[in-house]
Amino acid sequence: MSTKSLAVSSTPRWVRPLHTYSAMLMLIIMLFFTLTGLTLNNRQWLPKAAPETSRELPLPAFLGQSQLWQQDPLLASSQVWLWLQKEQRQVSGEVDFDWVADEQLLSIDVQRPGGYSLIEVSLIEQTVFISEQAYGTLAILNDLHMGRHASLAWRWFIDIAAGVILLFTLTGLWLVLPMRRRRGRLLWCSGLGGVLMVGLYFWMRY
Repeated sequence: MSTKSLAVSSTPRWVRPLHTYSAMLMLIIMLFFTLTGLTLNNRQWLPKAAPETSRELPLPAFLGQSQLWQQDPLLASSQVWLWLQKEQRQVSGEVDFDWVADEQLLSIDVQRPGGYSLIEVSLIEQTVFISEQAYGTLAILNDLHMGRHASLAWRWFIDIAAGVILLFTLTGLWLVLPMRRRRGRLLWCSGLGGVLMVGLYFWMRY
């Protein structure tokens, strides 16, 4: 019996299909993380960001004169945010409210992949001032790569993708181990990659 036949027979039959299908499942996803890894490491490739935009709106009376500002400012703030999403088509993201009672001023900080919005609601002037910044498509993709200001679903997606990549990697190693003729060279190649990574890290430090 040939060495190749022995290698195949000593590996469970389900390992190769698992390796193949996990690799194909992750093909486009790994391309995405590879390309965005390049753009993250070379931020000078990013195009110049568009200028920040701003606009001022009147605050509707049913929001500006609500008694909730004295009773429950957080609930009143949430109602303003819902109105902004519904009527002004504000894109959601990571939202933080900051209520300054002395100044009767609400600040809403909205961070999203590739941009942000800063909203100031003045109860004294009954106005809403909105500043927005969009850094472009590549900035969105870079933030998605890092899971920065992304939704919980996207962060779960990154974790699951990492798990599938780990599965793909380990099954690949499992397939290599029974290959007596090639195993040494392949493991040496793998070790070389690790040594290069660790060596480069310490070279940068010292």
